[in-house]
Formats: sequence, structure tokens, C-alpha cells
Amino acid sequence: MVEALIKAKTEEERLLEFLRSIFLLIAMVGFVFYGMEHWILDHWTETWQSKIPFFVSLVGFPLTLLMFFHRGKWVRYPFLLWMLVSVLTGILGAYYHLVWNAQDAEVSLWSLAGFLEAFKGSRPVLAALAHTHVGAVAFVVGITIRD
Repeated sequence: MVEALIKAKTEEERLLEFLRSIFLLIAMVGFVFYGMEHWILDHWTETWQSKIPFFVSLVGFPLTLLMFFHRGKWVRYPFLLWMLVSVLTGILGAYYHLVWNAQDAEVSLWSLAGFLEAFKGSRPVLAALAHTHVGAVAFVVGITIRD
């Protein structure tokens, strides 16, 4: 990203590389903050599955940082794959948060009232979707880069 921003010849190329850099920075900061949030707040249970978002952030941060300095296939393809892992982690996390909240509240997810009750439960559904957001933003940046 940095090299492409410096080498951009036209105003449009500079703007495109600048926007890519900004969105990549947003993703990188997201991985840092979500990883720190899980670690500092001890935001997991006894199960290994609850640590998955932390490890997704732990791997996502250096891959995103590396994208600022190298855009080759050997960096970009693992980066794109990991961003899809982040998206999937967020979607599955939101689903499981909904299911567990519905079980705690003893409601059905198949009714609007039950869904809304589960959505407002003790496990934040939107927090799990943060990984989906970060992964999707970074994935879009990665797929717009041409060799």
C-alpha cells in the first residue's frame, strides 16, 4: 500500500491507494481493538470455542499490517483467506450468541418477539458481527488490488 501510494502517477490512482490505505487501517485497528478487548476483559468462557475471535484477531493483525508493505500473491492470498475466516467467525458468533441468548430467555428464535428478546440478551450479537465487518472491509481492499 505504501509503495503503491508513493508510486501513484495520476490523481485517481493516488485517491484509490489512499482510500485503500484508510480502509486497511480501519481493519487493522479493528483487529487490534477486538483482540485487546477479548484479552484485557478476559472475554471468554472455559471452552476453546470462545477463544476463536481472539485468535482470529491475533492472526488478522499481522497479516493486515503486512499488506501495507507487500502486495504480492504470497501475502495477499493468505490475507484474503483470513479475512473470509474473520467474516465467517463473526457470522457464526452472532448465530451462537442468538441461540444461547434464546436458550437463557427460554424463547424461540422463530418468532419476532423471541428473536428480539434473544437479540437483546446478555451475549452481544452485534459484537460478534464486528469480526464480519472488519473482515469484509479488508477483503474488499484485498480483492481490488491488481498484480
